[in-house]
Amino acid sequence: MKNNEKLLDHLQQINRDRRPDLLMWKYRAMRENAFRFFRATPSLFYQNMHPELMADAYPVCWSCGDLHLENFGSFRGSNKLVYFDINDFDEALLAPATVDLTRLVASLFVAAPLLRHSPETSRQLAYRFLTTYRQLLLLSKPRSIERQTSKGILNEFLTQVARRSRKELINRLTHGHGRKRQLRLIKDRILPLPKQEREVVWSWLKSALAEGADYRLRDVKFRMAGTSSIGLNRYVALVESASHKLHLLDIKATRSSVAEPYLNVSQPCWPNPANRIVALQNRLQDVPPANLWPLVGLDGEFFAVRSLQPQADRLDLTNKRIRGKQRLGKLIDTMAQLTASAHLRSGGHQGSAIADELITFANKTVWVSELVAWAEAYAQQVFLDFDQFQAAFDAGWPGSIECK
Repeated sequence: MKNNEKLLDHLQQINRDRRPDLLMWKYRAMRENAFRFFRATPSLFYQNMHPELMADAYPVCWSCGDLHLENFGSFRGSNKLVYFDINDFDEALLAPATVDLTRLVASLFVAAPLLRHSPETSRQLAYRFLTTYRQLLLLSKPRSIERQTSKGILNEFLTQVARRSRKELINRLTHGHGRKRQLRLIKDRILPLPKQEREVVWSWLKSALAEGADYRLRDVKFRMAGTSSIGLNRYVALVESASHKLHLLDIKATRSSVAEPYLNVSQPCWPNPANRIVALQNRLQDVPPANLWPLVGLDGEFFAVRSLQPQADRLDLTNKRIRGKQRLGKLIDTMAQLTASAHLRSGGHQGSAIADELITFANKTVWVSELVAWAEAYAQQVFLDFDQFQAAFDAGWPGSIECK
């Protein structure tokens, strides 16, 4: 009972800055399965992570901070090519290289029931990921994956998303014509803003976008997306550029990385969380997407702004064409190469290990089995925590939540 109360207290504590009117949406999302619960609770991962896997004996590098199977996806880069890469940097920071590796490997074990994999299959994929990661570090040559260089099912995926157009996306998410065009209300995705909040957000965005990006605001609504970030202020804006083209912007409130309190690594002094996220996305991706910038918000909040792209998508790893050991194994290789590339790409920058240190790390294998063993054991803890959360939620926890 005490462990259950401790877990529930932790969940309430880490979500204390979420909007009360949307917090139940997050809890319902977490209730879906253990993997989504895992995605929503990176702080639990860091709270439980073996201290030796976060030790300063390992080289520190700029890291995603929340690396898991679903934080890879497609997007159109600033050079107009469609890429597949790490695509979430909300928790990005300077960390031992083992941090990203451990969270990714743990996600393999947690996702096993969805992928219909046995523990042995997950174990084999975990070792495959780490072997491929080490091999690319030894080559010390970062690589990127775009449509022309991709193969197999990944090439099919990138070719498909490359065909999508901005016009089609705008037509799907808006209605009306000319100056009467507005964002559609879409269940669980695009929600109306209360009148008073809309007036405040409209006034702020209208001024900020016109001044910083030369956009004219046409409409704004609340946007629901992700898992861990549900409940933070997040908006979708329909804007018109100086060339009279319509665009959709995702405007997402930012927070400090949940990993930072658990790591004994000195971090640079960033102006604000949005600057950190934008800077590290530019640093870790070979070619970041266009229209990515930090925005000063209201009441001390800062927002990361990016274009909503028709090419932005994730592979459905539960699809039977993908989840097979052979095809998923090739995707795991790609994820490992992209992880190693991100770690190499910013080597020597603001305290990050240089390539020679990462090569030395890759040449040592003593940490590999320890990492896999801990990740597999932690997955069992995730299943137990999820069962406790699920039972408490179904029994009425956390009770009534005051809505705005």
